[in-house]
Amino acid sequence: MATSEVAALPRAFGGPGSGPGQFRAPSGIAVDGRGRVWVADTGNDRVQAFARDGALVRVLSGRLKAPEGVAVDAAGNVYVADTGNHRVVQFSWWGGFVREFGGFGLPRAVALDPAGRLLVDDAGLRRVARFDTRTGAALADTTEPISSPRDVADDGLGGVWVAETGNHRIVHFGASA
Repeated sequence: MATSEVAALPRAFGGPGSGPGQFRAPSGIAVDGRGRVWVADTGNDRVQAFARDGALVRVLSGRLKAPEGVAVDAAGNVYVADTGNHRVVQFSWWGGFVREFGGFGLPRAVALDPAGRLLVDDAGLRRVARFDTRTGAALADTTEPISSPRDVADDGLGGVWVAETGNHRIVHFGASA
């Protein structure tokens, strides 16, 4: 990234409140292929998307309750850890509802891997659940129960890193890092 591009980016945007572009307890964040910044605005029960310059682009709301995590795939589909409703919701790139993934205790974070799998940090059931995003089918969870998972990230090699706050450690599942 050129120095002039870095200088053009805002250092901060938003502020406290419930109006467009404002936040109440933002918790999850993702950047899509177009450079839009997606923010899980937990206290306002919505997800907001912003252009690189901080201008509001889109708001996903309605049936969300305390969303904590957000991820965006290469096609622009948005995945939201709808924590208060114990589910993960998939939206199309324009914001239309696609499907929901259920069976969670407390989904707090979501991540995507290059193979098209959705990784869900389920703190309520102390696991990392996996789903095929093309079919919506549930896949095998990670092999070891974990205490208080808080965030997940794909390692790019078919595995996943998990921030396990309950045991004050980072855990890796899958292929060697």
